[in-house]
Amino acid sequence: MTVRARTGSMKAAFLISASLLVAPAVHAQSTDSAAPADEQQTDQDIVVVGTQIRNSQVAGQLPVSVIGKDDMDAIAATSGSDLIAALPSNGTMNFNGTDTVSGGVHSARGDISSVNLRSIGSGNTLVLLNGRRLVQHPGNQTEDSVPVATVNMNALPVTGIERLEVLHDGASAIYGSDAVAGVINTVLDTKFEGMQLSGELGFAENTSKVKLRGEFQGGWTFNDGRTNVSLALSYYQASRVWAHELDYAGTSDRRPFVEGTEFEGDTGFDNRSSSAPWGQFTASSRVTGLTSSAGVFHIQPATVAGCRAALGTGLCIDDGSLDRDLRFDINRSRTMGPGVKRGNAFLFLNHDFGGVQFYGEAGYYRARTDEYRGESSILSSAQFNISKDAYWNPLGAVGNPNRLAGFNIPAEGLDVTLTNYRVVDAGLRHIRVDNDSFRFLGGLRGDFGNWSWDGAVLYSEATTNDITFDRVSNSLFHQALNRTDASAYNPFNGGDIANPNWGDTTPNSQATIDSFLVDIGRFGKTTLALADFKLSNGNLISLPAGDVGAALGVEWRRQSYLEDYDDRLDGTINYVDALTGDIVNESDVMGSSVAADSSGSRNVYSAFAELAVPLVSRDMDVPLIRKLDLQIAGRFEHYSDVGSVFRPKFALSWYPIDQLQFRGSYAEGFRAPNLEQLNNEVTTRVSTVIDYYRCQASVNKGDTANLGACVGNDRVEERRFGNVDLKPETNVSYSFGAVLTPARRLTLTVDYWHIKQRNLVGIFGAENLAALDYVSRTQGNGGLPGILRADPTADDIAYYQGSGLNPLGEIIQIDDLFTNLDTRTSAGIDLGLYYTIPDTPVGKFNIKLNASYIDKAYQGLSEQAQQIRDTLGEVVPLEAIGDLVERNGRPKWQASGTLTWSNKGWSVGLFGRYVGKYFDTGIVQDDTGANWKVKDNFTMNLYVQKRFEDGPLEGSRIRFGVRNLLDTKPPFLDATYGYDAKLHSAEGRFFYTSVQASF
Repeated sequence: MTVRARTGSMKAAFLISASLLVAPAVHAQSTDSAAPADEQQTDQDIVVVGTQIRNSQVAGQLPVSVIGKDDMDAIAATSGSDLIAALPSNGTMNFNGTDTVSGGVHSARGDISSVNLRSIGSGNTLVLLNGRRLVQHPGNQTEDSVPVATVNMNALPVTGIERLEVLHDGASAIYGSDAVAGVINTVLDTKFEGMQLSGELGFAENTSKVKLRGEFQGGWTFNDGRTNVSLALSYYQASRVWAHELDYAGTSDRRPFVEGTEFEGDTGFDNRSSSAPWGQFTASSRVTGLTSSAGVFHIQPATVAGCRAALGTGLCIDDGSLDRDLRFDINRSRTMGPGVKRGNAFLFLNHDFGGVQFYGEAGYYRARTDEYRGESSILSSAQFNISKDAYWNPLGAVGNPNRLAGFNIPAEGLDVTLTNYRVVDAGLRHIRVDNDSFRFLGGLRGDFGNWSWDGAVLYSEATTNDITFDRVSNSLFHQALNRTDASAYNPFNGGDIANPNWGDTTPNSQATIDSFLVDIGRFGKTTLALADFKLSNGNLISLPAGDVGAALGVEWRRQSYLEDYDDRLDGTINYVDALTGDIVNESDVMGSSVAADSSGSRNVYSAFAELAVPLVSRDMDVPLIRKLDLQIAGRFEHYSDVGSVFRPKFALSWYPIDQLQFRGSYAEGFRAPNLEQLNNEVTTRVSTVIDYYRCQASVNKGDTANLGACVGNDRVEERRFGNVDLKPETNVSYSFGAVLTPARRLTLTVDYWHIKQRNLVGIFGAENLAALDYVSRTQGNGGLPGILRADPTADDIAYYQGSGLNPLGEIIQIDDLFTNLDTRTSAGIDLGLYYTIPDTPVGKFNIKLNASYIDKAYQGLSEQAQQIRDTLGEVVPLEAIGDLVERNGRPKWQASGTLTWSNKGWSVGLFGRYVGKYFDTGIVQDDTGANWKVKDNFTMNLYVQKRFEDGPLEGSRIRFGVRNLLDTKPPFLDATYGYDAKLHSAEGRFFYTSVQASF
């Protein structure tokens, strides 16, 4: 059974009735309303995120939630990404190790996941480990066309986590840069005692996926209890999954999946590649009866209509471009989930010197992933000239054994340009990524008088070594093409006649193929050095309402990064024409654009202060104010590269009655440009854009309904330039909400939040620039200077005839600059319900529910964007501009929750996750202008376990569980694998068994 078959209302009813509508968050506030809050046994004493004041009550004034051990059991997480995905306030996981095809070697690949609270983008959430920053992951990638960096959530261990604390509030005044949407703090068990060994094995029902996990946790106390050493080790292994194992992922032609809908037959769902083993060529001059007027021809099976000349062995030559039916089904030769091997180790040392405590931690993480990607194909900017003397050239000189007869080919032959081709016989590209990181921290803490002090030094480093085996060197391939004997590479021999959309049954010799294969690497390194000193006093001065708490501190940190691409990628070794010696392209790797090496570092000096001020207490008997508290904080940070910034924060908590709390906050925040945005000379990517000028010609001729029906099919090189003059992004956020505790064990919460970001770092975008180029030309101003076009060919001239427009060549290159753009406003509501049912004769029940609703996500229109909108209206969608709610991975609703039962060592846990619908703006229905609707989705996990409380197995447990109990498929989407890997999972019903022994 799947939830797809249900209607939205039936889903909602089922979710509510099952008490599984929302997030696995334990509210940081007490659920006991029978006693005053300051006398209750609450969770507040464990929550550190949101305040630097030790043992402060401030946490209860803020929207803080905690994922505890029971929640983690129900979530059944095997990685940090599983925990983050369980948060309904988290949006798309843009770094996910799966959806990395579009960026190729330029993407952050491997064992990687990111966090995106409030759906305002990766890098806007500060991630801490035991209250201090984590090093950034070395592999950055583009998001909204801008390189962004993130902490790798998969580098966090699942073993030994005490809790995961989430602050859903801006906190730059407390913690500094990046805490725009909130803070996530992972708290490890640093003083474990005893020994615990566990193992887990599981398999997926819908694929060949197998997972294996082993964990050890040990802790020893000695020196009369003054010293504790604890160790946590974990190993995780998962097998790779091929795309062809799932119907919706295994083919790039997804038109069959939209049959019966208004999008039936829409070629936008046909993602097969025009780069195929059926080579496409342009002769140096036209050959009558064989090529188009511009000399264009291609290879195809003789069974396909349009043959102009037979090549033998069932092949022929046809003029013009490749027929759609011969496009290559690239997903048949891809893995959609890499094989993963991951290890984590953490060592903790705590020692009490008597009045002063030392604490230290050492952590190490290593992961290796292996995956396969389709065969290499050429870029339009890196085409290949084949000499008239080349052995396999069918238009070669007289005497060439492969020269075609019966056509008016000059005796000296014709040179030919290979314009589009996939080197299928060279085999798949094997990608191996090694991620490593380590972290050392040592600190001292103590007390003098009412003051607590804490100081520490930290150093952390992360590296990524991304190697792709069996890539194609452009230069070496060009040499192989132009050999004059039979050892030359033959691009004229086609693919598989019986299966023209995949495979190649006419491969070249392995020796010829090996002559141009190379291994290509990308190495990245990031470092974080930090030293801080903090003072905290919960009883600074006494006011009528209580004691004022205070904290202040200073911090220094140094961040650095290094991006080192292979010499064939960074411009050191160029693609050189074997015939002329000219540089054709700066990159010598087939299918990859050039990427410059880059590096940078910065020093940051900061100071903060925080006050917790009680204004009214219960003892004061003020009408309608049982308790009123204020938090005031401010932080100053000076960056060695972008200047200084100061940001304040204010938070207020008001109890009109003991059972009801109103809370609110106002915060100003900032995010400094990352080091790559500042220091990278140029980032080159291959983008697919719509040439609206060319499309207008089609509209004028009646071949296309309107500009909104245009399809992006122009592959261009987009050059994005770093900018040392970038300013920090700033933001203003506020929130207000209520916490209602109508019964002793029941808590209800509602919080409204609003974030306005200014000076967002970004670029206008290749798609938007192509539209702006069209607007400029139609207004008689000529094209944009940053857009480079080829000279119009004879085919281009023929295409524009009858359109009333002057013919133009195709777009080759688009230039754009990182800059501070306009504002983005985001707002929403968080809802929560937490209920512990009083003990019953059949056991104890616990319900934890939470939901997140996005009310507003609006990207302001720049002057350029407004110019496009004024000219073209809504018919041309602007890239990442305007109203973003329910568009491209931003559903209005997300929710999840846990329901647990326990009795006499037995326990059962249910976890449910709901993701609402949204629309894919990349697909437009020709007649109605509608976008493809990505349906809502609900998944559920279940586990049953027995914990032995006495006897020889005392302290041990055995668990049986099922992830995705309902075997729910991810909603269909025209994406790389047929679903949104940034938001959903393709893992079907997954069975697992785990055992744990304690000593």
